[in-house]
Amino acid sequence: MNPRWLRRIASAVVILNLIDAIFTLLYTSGHLAREGNPLMQGVLASSPVMFMITKLSLVSLCVFLLWRHGRRATAMLGLVGATVMYVILIGYHLTAVPMLIAQLH
Repeated sequence: MNPRWLRRIASAVVILNLIDAIFTLLYTSGHLAREGNPLMQGVLASSPVMFMITKLSLVSLCVFLLWRHGRRATAMLGLVGATVMYVILIGYHLTAVPMLIAQLH
């Protein structure tokens, strides 16, 4: 596996996770959605800052571990799968942007 390609996939997961976290904060603070992960619901309820720190830290740690083992097929599959999942999730978030904008007016 090309290390540069693997690095790009790993970076994409981290960036998409950040975008997901921002959308989550926007939608939950506007009461348009709830956090779908039961473990993160409590963290978000206690502090949006702690939610961001926890979410970004946990996903980044997992991405790092998968990247370090990138020569293994399961690690590559995990990174590619996470990228695909986040792309779909961001697409889902984008479908609700009109509701978010309408709430601002």
